[in-house]
Amino acid sequence: MDKSITVGKVTELTLINPVKRGQGPALRQFLGQISPTSIRALEAIHFARWVLIDDDTRLLFTSNFDGSLLDYLRDFVQVMPDGMDGIWTHCEDYPERGCRDFAAFSSWVQKYQLATTLWYAAYPAASVKDVIKALDIVAKVSLFERQINTAPDSSVGQA
Repeated sequence: MDKSITVGKVTELTLINPVKRGQGPALRQFLGQISPTSIRALEAIHFARWVLIDDDTRLLFTSNFDGSLLDYLRDFVQVMPDGMDGIWTHCEDYPERGCRDFAAFSSWVQKYQLATTLWYAAYPAASVKDVIKALDIVAKVSLFERQINTAPDSSVGQA
């Protein structure tokens, strides 16, 4: 059962997974090698965070994203399956065939998903694409304002 809350276009997910005994250092090293650029390839993510907690015995994952939980998980599996497996293979009960066994993977996620008590989305009506488009417009307007504020005064030299 999906415990995620959706506000407008944005959905949240929180997982706490028990880390296999002794796997904390290896997981920490793996997480340190992931480039944020690879995560950026998932166009629906507003926010994602992995944190080792409780002396590296549990992994906290929290994310805000556009769309449904199942669509989000499918995107992760399609875009970075090796990264997903590289992270969560260090956790208990991770499916034997990893995230490529989507039914087992989504069941595993839902098993460790926590219901969120309080959740806030600053721009619930805006998807990531909407935010990127708005930022592009702001940048273009700012550039235009700079250009017109530095344009030569055409009245100079006229009598």
